[in-house]
Amino acid sequence: MSEIINIIQKARNENRDSLLEHEAKGVLKAMGVPIPSSILAQNEEEAVAAAEAFGYPVVMKLMSPDVLHKTDAKAVVIDLNSSEAVRSTFQDFMNRFQNVNVAGMLVEKMVDKGIELIVGTNTDDDFGPVILFGVGGVLVEAIKDVVFRMCPTEKEQALDAINEIKAKVILEGFRGLPAVNKGELADLIVKISELAWEYRDDILEMDINPIIANSSGLHPVDARIILK
Repeated sequence: MSEIINIIQKARNENRDSLLEHEAKGVLKAMGVPIPSSILAQNEEEAVAAAEAFGYPVVMKLMSPDVLHKTDAKAVVIDLNSSEAVRSTFQDFMNRFQNVNVAGMLVEKMVDKGIELIVGTNTDDDFGPVILFGVGGVLVEAIKDVVFRMCPTEKEQALDAINEIKAKVILEGFRGLPAVNKGELADLIVKISELAWEYRDDILEMDINPIIANSSGLHPVDARIILK
């Protein structure tokens, strides 16, 4: 798709080997993956206008190629509930990160809490793109409850992967948690596997984590794409 190629080419033209979060989400959106409403704001007025258009609360994130680990750098603020909070967060980011290359501030509709999942891809030297699925969030590396499939993945294979993780019980409405629509989740896995396969000459790896699964559906709230 030309939109995806344009996003990748822009990063290459700027000598970057990774996409910024809003660019990665643009790639996912072009593949038909639903993402939370967001706008890259260049000033306070744009940030406030976006927040009021989406409805509070919102999340604000610094978009910079020099700040890849936004949470560690305290460049993500959640649960902003007023125009004043949006303005003060924008000003704080601009003050603290005045010595880095800032592409803008991503203002995003905040997603209700739910089950945190991960879908990612990497490139195997022998087999090419492979996709992983499992329990996501900050504990993904500690829990390591993930399974792998080859790309491109068929829906039946994706459903098998979903039912293969150790924590599959949490997907079925465990102790009041919302049951995850496994068919919808399988479709998401298939789309991301197709993205990895179709753009295997450009994309080295992807990390869509967390994907929040709640009563309203699946919401990829963070995304990272590394280029070859």
